[in-house]
Amino acid sequence: MIRVDAGKCLGCLSCSTVCPSQNIVRTETDRTRSIHWKRCKEECDLCVELCPAKALTLVAFDDSVPEPDVSFDLVACKICGSRYATEPMLQRIESTLPEKVQKDATGLAWIRVCPVCRRDIEAERATSQLVLGRSRKSV
Repeated sequence: MIRVDAGKCLGCLSCSTVCPSQNIVRTETDRTRSIHWKRCKEECDLCVELCPAKALTLVAFDDSVPEPDVSFDLVACKICGSRYATEPMLQRIESTLPEKVQKDATGLAWIRVCPVCRRDIEAERATSQLVLGRSRKSV
């Protein structure tokens, strides 16, 4: 059975991705992400081993212990407002990246921008550089 330290959990969903028995259920709305760990009698520890926050431990099965649940509000993208990640996930990324790579040349904090907006911004910048490079060659 799994014990969850809710204070350490990032809400990253790594555990639910690797659970071979699908005993870890994730649900997501426009604003929240929830993770529910069903009582598991297996002694598999993939979720424990692959949890980046070390928030999970394997404990003896006990019917009297409630199944753990954790819920997170999702953080809104600074550009489009779509909700894409949990605050603990973003804080974890920020804590591991050197300060100088957390923002781009314009001061935009990439971690606080959703993947779709990041891709669109980079595509626009790459296109601008390509066009500028071609116009310089033709002069």
